Amino acid sequence: MKKSRSSICFIVNPAAGKEDSDVLVQLIEEEADLRWEKTEVVLIEPEDSVSELAHVKSKEFDIIVACGGDGTVNSVVNGLAATDATMGLLPIGTGNDFAKAIDVKCSLSRCFEILQNHKEIPVDLIRYSGDADGWCANTLGLGLDGLANHYSKSYKWLSGPTVYILGAIKAAWNFQGTPVELVVDGVSTSNEMVMMTACNGKWEGGKFYLAPDADLTDGLINFITIEKLPFIRILLYLPFFRWGPRKWMKELSTQLCSNIEVKAELPIAVHADGEHVGTDIRNLTVKMVPGALKVITGY
Repeated sequence: MKKSRSSICFIVNPAAGKEDSDVLVQLIEEEADLRWEKTEVVLIEPEDSVSELAHVKSKEFDIIVACGGDGTVNSVVNGLAATDATMGLLPIGTGNDFAKAIDVKCSLSRCFEILQNHKEIPVDLIRYSGDADGWCANTLGLGLDGLANHYSKSYKWLSGPTVYILGAIKAAWNFQGTPVELVVDGVSTSNEMVMMTACNGKWEGGKFYLAPDADLTDGLINFITIEKLPFIRILLYLPFFRWGPRKWMKELSTQLCSNIEVKAELPIAVHADGEHVGTDIRNLTVKMVPGALKVITGY
């Protein structure tokens, strides 16, 4: 096998998925040595700032590979956004929603082929600021969405989409919505909202097909909002999100936009790519940044 002249660094989250970390690191090292001339495999330690680690390694290597789930992707994205770095992905996490979006949710052997073939595209990223600050590759969830993600982290004995469903049910019971002022591309509205999600990718939580029309390269946010509704009706909605929003969901709206301002009367929970941002967010500005990161895809 002819080796690539690109240099590559694999940042591995040992807590992601169910793989034995020692076995996984050995596999990555063996595949990397076969395929690239300059390689490094870094195991994330509990005290590490993954975003800072990714940023530092990007000055030494051509490609930085996030080895984990959507949370690992989010951390690496926050280290590489708006730089000249290129990100790759080995999806070994639970949901792997961003991996679906870039068509690399496949076997590890196929992922290594994709990385070596090095077909990169510039993808859009969501930038948020205000009561919290950061970058988001897939979805930024506010309200019910953010609280469901927060609660899902407490189900340590479970894995997969089940934890998100349980989290969503608990969140629906505890969060009844709040008055929100929204300014979307300069147009201001006020309403009681239970959920607001800015989507760059199509999937969330492993199985929820939240934004079928979302596109990583169109420069637009697919903004999903749900007005306040009864708990029972939320439970009715949840199963159908496996196939996408339905026309009969009258409290749900979808619009394409590039800038969003959120002012909530009560504190709300927020997640970015499944990473908990906070439960006390009131003011947030969200915008799409076109082509903010080069990513190796399986297209």
